[in-house]
Amino acid sequence: MKQWIKAAGLSLAVLSSSMYAQAAVAAEKVGYVATNQAMAQLVQRYNVKDKLRNEFQGRVTELRTLETNIKTKLDKLKRDGQLMSANDKSKLQTELQSLDGQFKQKARALQEDQARRGAEEQQKLAMKLRTAIQEVAKREGYDMVVDGQAVLFANPKDDLSAKVLSAVK
Repeated sequence: MKQWIKAAGLSLAVLSSSMYAQAAVAAEKVGYVATNQAMAQLVQRYNVKDKLRNEFQGRVTELRTLETNIKTKLDKLKRDGQLMSANDKSKLQTELQSLDGQFKQKARALQEDQARRGAEEQQKLAMKLRTAIQEVAKREGYDMVVDGQAVLFANPKDDLSAKVLSAVK
């Protein structure tokens, strides 16, 4: 009889704890944010592409000038190569190889720097977005905010994307 009472008490305890856990889960307020679209809108709002283009404009112009110089010398070699002395032709070919090496080196460095700066700007925007999400979640009383891509179904009233975008400073 005592075992039966202990078993009944234990089952009541387990049942009540699982009901409490279900009530606790149901009480959580979960929202979502379409972070990819928000990031795309922030990139446009902060003109990141224009900012980076302006930052690297001088180096791009230098590369274009170098490219034009190489094309001019190549055209000269093709046009006048048969008429040039062996020494002049050799000098021009050496100069072209040197210019081509410079062009490739500068182009690679530019590409790496642009990628690095682009990543830095993306990271800044991601931090702004994350801070705005936290602010909106606290202000609106949300216990959890997830990425909109991870959500299969959600009530549109829990979409915090517009509020987060307006909260980004």
